[in-house]
Amino acid sequence: LRLSLKKKLVLLFVLFLSLLASTYIYLDLITNKVVVFDKTYYLLNKNTSQKQIISELSKKNINISYINWKLVSLSHKKPFIPKAGEYLIPKNLTLFQIQKILQTGKTLTRNFTLIEGSTAIDLKNNLLKNPYLTGEIKELEEGIYKPDTYFFKLGYPRSKLLNQMKTAQEKLLNSVWKEKPKDFVLKNKNELLILASIIQKESGYIDDSKLVASVFINRLNNKMKLQSDVTLAYGFKVNGKNITRKMLKSTNPYNTYKFHGLPPTPISYPGENALNALKFIKKTDYIYFVSDGNGRHRFSKTYSLHKKNIKLWKDSINKDK
Repeated sequence: LRLSLKKKLVLLFVLFLSLLASTYIYLDLITNKVVVFDKTYYLLNKNTSQKQIISELSKKNINISYINWKLVSLSHKKPFIPKAGEYLIPKNLTLFQIQKILQTGKTLTRNFTLIEGSTAIDLKNNLLKNPYLTGEIKELEEGIYKPDTYFFKLGYPRSKLLNQMKTAQEKLLNSVWKEKPKDFVLKNKNELLILASIIQKESGYIDDSKLVASVFINRLNNKMKLQSDVTLAYGFKVNGKNITRKMLKSTNPYNTYKFHGLPPTPISYPGENALNALKFIKKTDYIYFVSDGNGRHRFSKTYSLHKKNIKLWKDSINKDK
């Protein structure tokens, strides 16, 4: 009888080891088997059950059984809790790797770009059109947000993104203001921002921006009107090519042909080139500038030379017609 019991115990032990080995082999197989054959976008919403996750993945040709899913979920060091968000699941991933991505929350990063020279209307429209951001926004101020590319996750509040942009612009503005000349004609950082916004609209080239800045600084120092088309175009909400004689004589507060000094507010969001053009002012005798018809400008010290440059500009326009 004792011998028979021993045999039974040995048999049970052998069966147990066999079962353990089989379970290990099976677990290893399902853990390391590739189940993703194409790069797959997956949006995991909050409070989605694990059964729902499996069902949603199957619709994307990632077929996993619930038993396998639960078995593999037990093999993680930490309890398996999927995190909501946008995922881009790479191809050739195993079940274990999919769960690891969902567990660590390696979600997609989105980006939003504020383009230099764009206006508050442009910014508000683009923010509201972005489907990955959330929350309402009020009317936006001109100039106070820094043109740049910003990164965020799905559901990020628009208000928080605006705060990032504002902080970045304030940091740049403070840096430029700190380096201002002792005899600077601009009285405060708001005036600096206004003039930079005008420079931004006048030219996107750094070398031209520096010379445009010198012209406006010279004009302000000499108590001359800025006579900038871009401020007038902003005031009337028209393209600069559509400015009329009537507009030039108007009392629009952005008409720098009629009023001395700066307009009441910035007219765009200036980038680093425009602001840095006012950081270390390029000293020149230039008082005038006009487009060369190719995206750059011609600068002059006298009105007679300025008139010749205007003629060259008009000739280039007529040549292109």
